[in-house]
Amino acid sequence: MSLGKTVRKMKRIITACLEQTIKFESSEEFEAFKEQLTRKGTKFKVTNTENNGSNVIVRLKKQYNGYDTGSYLD
Repeated sequence: MSLGKTVRKMKRIITACLEQTIKFESSEEFEAFKEQLTRKGTKFKVTNTENNGSNVIVRLKKQYNGYDTGSYLD
């Protein structure tokens, strides 16, 4: 006997990665950010760094919520 309920299958995230562009006010602020990621155990890869006067603009890929990064950071 059917009660009219639909069974939904859950989707599972296998790998995940965020790509971000961040503007830092100084290279010291950027270094502190990298140290924080390392201290927390977050995997990351800097793909581009641009010094724009007193600012540092960084493009990076980083691990998302502790998920496996697969080949994103290779």
